[in-house]
Formats: sequence, C-alpha cells, structure tokens
Amino acid sequence: MPELESAAGRTVRVTDPPYLAAGDGVTDDRAALQSAIDHAASTGGGTVILPKGGIYLSGGLILRSGVTLYIEGGASLLQNPDPSGYVKPSGDGYVPYLPQYGHNWSQTIKWSHLWYRNYPLIYAPRGSHDFAVKGDGEDSVIRMMEVKDEDKIIKICPIGFYRCSDFEISGIRITNYHSYAVMPLASERGLIKDVRIDGSNHGNGDGVCLMNCRDIRVTGCVMETGDDSVYIFSSCRDPRRSEWWDSDEPEPSERIEIDHCDLRSDHCKAFGFILWGLNCDDLEKVEVRDVYVHDNRIETLGVWLYNPYTDKAGYPPVTGVRFENNEIGGIESNFFETRMSDVTGFRSMPYLENGGFEHGRCFWVISGGVSIQRTGGEEERHASLSSGSEIYQGIYIEGGGKHILRALVSGSGEMFVRRQDDGRRIASLAFDHTGYEERILAFEAPESGNFRVGFRAASAAEVSSVRFSGGPAFPPYRDVIFDRGKIIYTYGEGLFRR
Repeated sequence: MPELESAAGRTVRVTDPPYLAAGDGVTDDRAALQSAIDHAASTGGGTVILPKGGIYLSGGLILRSGVTLYIEGGASLLQNPDPSGYVKPSGDGYVPYLPQYGHNWSQTIKWSHLWYRNYPLIYAPRGSHDFAVKGDGEDSVIRMMEVKDEDKIIKICPIGFYRCSDFEISGIRITNYHSYAVMPLASERGLIKDVRIDGSNHGNGDGVCLMNCRDIRVTGCVMETGDDSVYIFSSCRDPRRSEWWDSDEPEPSERIEIDHCDLRSDHCKAFGFILWGLNCDDLEKVEVRDVYVHDNRIETLGVWLYNPYTDKAGYPPVTGVRFENNEIGGIESNFFETRMSDVTGFRSMPYLENGGFEHGRCFWVISGGVSIQRTGGEEERHASLSSGSEIYQGIYIEGGGKHILRALVSGSGEMFVRRQDDGRRIASLAFDHTGYEERILAFEAPESGNFRVGFRAASAAEVSSVRFSGGPAFPPYRDVIFDRGKIIYTYGEGLFRR
C-alpha cells in the first residue's frame, strides 16, 4: 500500500499570528490549534505544524479533510485535564460538550469503557478523507493526561475516527494513555507507520483497533501495550455504540497487512482477531479475509471467540490469512480452534464450509469474475464463474486415505485439488455440459498439508451443493513447523513455546 501524498495547500505554524499558541503546557491551546486546522481546511487543505520545543495543552480537536496535523520532533500534544475544554462536531462546526470521568459508563453492558462514549482527542468526523497525523519519530509525542486517581481521568482515545478514508498516522509516539490508542473504525485505505505506543496507564491500554476496516497497512510500529496490541475486529450491533461510532452497518475486515512491527502486550494478545460479528444476518459482511502478517516480532497470538453481546453460537468466518517470517513467543490454544480457510503458516481448517453458498462468499477465496447468486429457494445459492475465474477453499488434508469432492456443476471448467505451497495439482476433473450434473472427484493426498479445493471455469460455469468428505476431525497439534520451517513450536500447558 503506497504512502499518502502530503496534503495540498499552505503550511501554518500554530505559534504564528493569528493563532499564537503558547506551547507552555499550562495555557489551553485548543482554540489556537483548532483555528489553524479550520483555516487550513477552508483554503483547500494544508499542514498544521506544532513546532518543536512546545507542549501544546488541548482538549478535543476536530481534524478535517485535506489537513495534516504535524507534530515536530521535540513537541508534544498534551491532553487537557479540564473538562470545559472539549468539543464535538456539529454540522460543519463544533460545540462544547462535557466528557465523562472514570472507566465504564454502564453496570450492565460488559466492557462499556468510556472512551467509546467520549470523543477522541484527535477526531475526524464521519466521511473525512485525505487527512493525517504525522511527526518526526519518537520525539513527536501525544501524551495523555497525568492523574493518579482513575475516577478523575477523562479516558479518551488519542486518535480515533469512524467511516473515514485515505488517512495516514506516522512518525509519532503515543504514551501515558488510558484507553485504546488508535481507533480507525469502519475506515478504509489507511497507513499506520512508524508509530510507538507505550506507557499504558489506568486502563485496558490496547494499541490499534481495526474494526470492520479495509485496505489498511500497519508497518514499522513498536507497541508495548497494557492489553491487545493490534487486533482485527469483526463487529455488528455492538451495544457500546455512541454518538461518534457504531457497528450497525458492518463491513468485512479485509486486505489488511501487518508487517515489520514489534508487538508486546502486558497481558492478553499482541496480535489477534476479535470475531464478534454474529449479530449480522449476512455473515459475508463480517468476514475477516485477505490478511497478511509478516516479518514481525509478536509476543502472543490469539483469538477472541467469546462474544458477550449475542446469544448466537459460533463466530464469523476467516479466510485467506498469511503468516510469514514472524517470530512469535506464544500462541493461545483458541487460535487453533478457529475455523480459518486457506491459512499460510499454520494448518487450515480440516473441512469444507458453506458448500451451498448460504452465506455468500464466506470461506471461499475468489479470483476473477465470480458472483454468488440465488438459485431457487431462500437458502439455495450458486457461484457463477466467468471465463478463467476460480473459487476455492483452503483446507488441511491428512495424507493417505480416500477423499471425495463432489458438487453440482454446469458449463465448462474443472474441479481441482492443489497444494497450497507450490500450486501443484494432485487431482482434477474436467466438466463440459449444460444443466446441472453431479461430478465426483476422488483422490488421495500424497502427504498431509494445506490444500486448495475448488473450481476453475474454462468458459462460463456454475457451481452449487459442494461437499467434501474423508477429512479427519480437527487435527491434534503437538510439534508444529511453520514460517517455512524457520521456527519450531511445541505444545505445552496450553501454549506453543519456542
């Protein structure tokens, strides 16, 4: 994913006239900073600089489309402990509001943390685009308020926004925080680069929350967090919703890359998935897919499967996840209990899911022109493939023994089974006819491993009622070699350890 271009327009320094921010860490500079942001936005965009050497005390700031907030090395943005210095968006402007003190806002809703209700320190309103928060590195600091009594802390997210696009957060340090540090919720096309997050204080202290996000890259970041460092979050109708965000209109979490990061957590997961989208009637909209995790140091890896906000059993699907060249300290056993289709670096699930396409494309990897269409009844669907396109699931198959792939197919194409690592076909069966007919592909896997089982169209083809049999129950894990054989983990006391 390329870096975003610098915002267009002029550059302003918040200490210059007419803004005249004091930068002394005592004077409330919020009005000066907001005035500079608003002026840059009104002139078509630009860069608002917090000059080095200053400590700029501020309540909530509203970032605008086309504006980069730049914290120079040696400068700090400091959260104001005075609740009278906070604003929230109102139309094209903003109005004062009083944030709440403390940790939770509800006695009945689990994990109802107040930073879900209070607006973030730096907040981009819904629909904002082409904006950034940037700096020169670890000396460009966002520091949250210093209070020892948790009941007197205004817990807010340092940087957060909802349904925004084309953003960059880079070259800054977030410290002394007491909430989630970065929350780009239901947003797309973003870069989070060279960000340090540390000093979690008086709170859960998560790092980066990627809820229902698309086309996001997190790269070169160092996180020492009090809770989960980076997680990909599938969510729908979360009751903690507030004025500034919700998950009532879910999107799939897809095309996300996490690379060259050092992720450490005081407790919980340094990297993981939170799979809480079951309240969505259409699971295709809450699938996690196309995730690439590589060249990282990850202290712990795991999955949140427990969802306190639904009575439904299970969790959303996960498809197309690559783990490559990571150094991982420990892996929670629930990671291996999660249904994941086409996983690289670990074993995929050992069975085929959603063979009747009842849940749209869930668990299926799609290449080329493929659409899921209703065949007849309410739950009857088929996959329609254009010429050269294909659809497959990635599953773990034990070597030896008979395995059978069967489906109703029409048109011209082939059923196939191929190795995941090198793409070599181990079995295939061509078909070429009009009208649906059942085709059966029987085969033996030469060895145990991850395979891709699916269909490719020579011209137009349709597929429905796919079934796979002969696979084992979920395979036991003992000794596991992954990352192309570079690291060996052995099962013991619920974790894989190096």
